[in-house]
Amino acid sequence: MENFQKILVPVDFEPASDEAVEQGRAVKAGEHFIEFSAASLRAVATAASVARGSKGKLVLLHVTPPLHSTTMYTGPVSLPVGIIDEIEGKAKATSLAALQHLKSAVCSGITVEFAVGPGQPAQAVLDEAERLGADLLVMAASGRSRVARFFVGSTADRIIRESPCPVLVIPAK
Repeated sequence: MENFQKILVPVDFEPASDEAVEQGRAVKAGEHFIEFSAASLRAVATAASVARGSKGKLVLLHVTPPLHSTTMYTGPVSLPVGIIDEIEGKAKATSLAALQHLKSAVCSGITVEFAVGPGQPAQAVLDEAERLGADLLVMAASGRSRVARFFVGSTADRIIRESPCPVLVIPAK
């Protein structure tokens, strides 16, 4: 385990359902309630355990959707730069609050850093692994069916094929 000094963990979350908020499973992140998938929580816990054993550090990564103008459906429409900056700033604040919650809940006794920003998930994970010089990437599988992966692609599949370091994939179930 000594080789795993820099462990990258992509973390995804979604807006919490009313049921999750009522049952206390939701996490308040900034102005929003969010929830993590069980596989994402297991991925962070597994990575934290490896980091403790190797005396390494975790980098929790969350990729927010990119905001840019598109002409494919609407013609040339764009948002003013100030609005885009404000939206990206709020997305970053929410993401950092969510990742801070994970650090507090699951990552005691280890060094944790955060990386947040807009991008396409697979490429952003690969870029961050390269930038960090990651020794291990720990990620949750999405849990989508084979048919869904065929039509929309698989982020985990691409990352496994192109990663500069070993990848540990935590099953969705």
